[in-house]
Amino acid sequence: VEEIKREPGSGEKNRMGILLGNKDTEQTKTITHTLWALLNTIPPKTVQLPHKHNSVALDLCVSAGEGTYTLMSRQIDHNGRLVDPVRMDWTPGGMFVTPPGWWHSHVNEGGEPGWVLPLQDAGIYTYQRSLDIRFAPDSIRHYKEKIIAGVMDQF
Repeated sequence: VEEIKREPGSGEKNRMGILLGNKDTEQTKTITHTLWALLNTIPPKTVQLPHKHNSVALDLCVSAGEGTYTLMSRQIDHNGRLVDPVRMDWTPGGMFVTPPGWWHSHVNEGGEPGWVLPLQDAGIYTYQRSLDIRFAPDSIRHYKEKIIAGVMDQF
């Protein structure tokens, strides 16, 4: 991850982590043909903008200080903010579920990096090209431009 931090443009990335993979799943870059995992860090004083995907995520909090949490909601408003979000505080060794299709944002208001290991059924979606990950700013721009983005628009 330290190497990734030094790469040009790393400060503008939505996330910083290590995608865990298997040489036998080169097409999907996943652990198995169905499971996907990304050891992900949220730096201090960082808000990851809302995003959503079709896969369910079982999120294992590896480490986190106070003020590290995930907000989840079924909807975003016209500015890309979560509507009536549920808050899941990160507790080291604790787990939470991010439901498929729910908008979510990872937040670290604290002074130490937070680490999370999401395990998702994204392998099968990636293989079928139907993961459909969407980020709030793009979705709002499409809405304002009266564009209805389909899943294949991402390929």
